[in-house]
Amino acid sequence: MVDLRFFKENDGLYLHEFSDGSAIIMTGLKYDFRRYNYFNTVKILRHFKLSQMPLAKTRQKHTKNIISLPSAGEYVNVDGFITSKRPVMIVTADCIPILIKDKNSDTAALLHSGWRGVNKRIYVEAINKIGRDKDYEVYLLPSIQKKSFQVSDDFVEKFKGRFFFDRFLSNDIGGKYKFDLVRFVKRELIELGINGKDITIVYEDTFTSDLFHSYRREGEGYGLNAIIYLPQKSREKCD
Repeated sequence: MVDLRFFKENDGLYLHEFSDGSAIIMTGLKYDFRRYNYFNTVKILRHFKLSQMPLAKTRQKHTKNIISLPSAGEYVNVDGFITSKRPVMIVTADCIPILIKDKNSDTAALLHSGWRGVNKRIYVEAINKIGRDKDYEVYLLPSIQKKSFQVSDDFVEKFKGRFFFDRFLSNDIGGKYKFDLVRFVKRELIELGINGKDITIVYEDTFTSDLFHSYRREGEGYGLNAIIYLPQKSREKCD
């Protein structure tokens, strides 16, 4: 398994390059990522000499809708992509960015998954679309962590009955609870047959970090983090 590490640049961008030539970046830069902004996204990619290929972006609605092999542009009511060539982009503001890579091909899924996406098992949808017979490695990138993720009785009711749910829930003040959403997703991925050693979690809490945006911390007018996955083929023509 690749050890996923982020390296901070002066521009506030985090980059990891995989051994197969693909790469993932995550940034809290204050660009307007709320809608498709071709000039901002291309500016980032070109500045770091990452890709010259226009990307596909989600405008998310907390669904389990995933587009396979997208063209360039923005996809409304979509929370994930499966790609083998084109760069793809999601945005987050506490939710979990999930990268699911097939170890033996150029195919990968990039997913936006908050608790609603987890409740709908968007990662199961992605794996079913790519194929259950693949050998996967999974990366859960910076998101809100258990110490900052307070949930209510309504949340508990929605997840009641899910395997191992109680194991990741603890009592908090005022009749509330704290829930470890990231480790719960890891447990569900293991139940799907993915080796725990092939699941990497980046334990950076977006709520407490001064590097990333957080909906719960910033409130109205919150910013968005951009996560871009670049398949090896999207980088072939770069200088």
